[in-house]
Amino acid sequence: MTENARLRARRRAELLAAARALFLQHGVDAVTVEQITEQAAVTRRTFYRYFLSRDHVALAIEADILDHWAARAEQARAGLTGSGAELLAGYLRRVEKLVDEVADEIGFTRVFDATTLGVLDASPEAAAYASAIRRLHAPLVDILRRGFADGSLAAVAPAELTAATITNALIGLAQRVHGRGQAIAAEQDVVVRAMLTTYLELVCRGLAAPAART
Repeated sequence: MTENARLRARRRAELLAAARALFLQHGVDAVTVEQITEQAAVTRRTFYRYFLSRDHVALAIEADILDHWAARAEQARAGLTGSGAELLAGYLRRVEKLVDEVADEIGFTRVFDATTLGVLDASPEAAAYASAIRRLHAPLVDILRRGFADGSLAAVAPAELTAATITNALIGLAQRVHGRGQAIAAEQDVVVRAMLTTYLELVCRGLAAPAART
């Protein structure tokens, strides 16, 4: 990497770090480009050399987080053997631990999901975001396809739709568990962390082939 490339990478990382801190504190919609540049100690002109808008910064941060989770999901899938149902149970046990390990990043996804961000455009950030989502879903899609093929899992919907549903519901639940767990415990009189375990158990039981259900 050339000196110029290293400088650009460092400057981009500084802008992302500054924006992330502001987004977590105020929410994406309440933060301006001027606040980001002030936090990062750069000019507006410098900002626009790297990003088209504030929303593209938020998209870049979310894409980085999802890509990190995708790498961890691939690790969770590695080494598992057995039927599709066995793969699913083993994978989700590992994913449950992963959710706790990335609690801080889940906090940002909660902020990101609350924004008024529009549809994806043709920017590099949007492409990275879409790619990260596909990568994140891929291990589960593979497991579901195997389970549908060997008959150990019930094909209630296409593998891609099923994986997206499970993943989005898990992230939404994790946002609540790790974002306002104490409040939920008081409001609903439940052991909040157990909600994640219960949800994933329900997924396994719900997808089990009829003959395997107990």
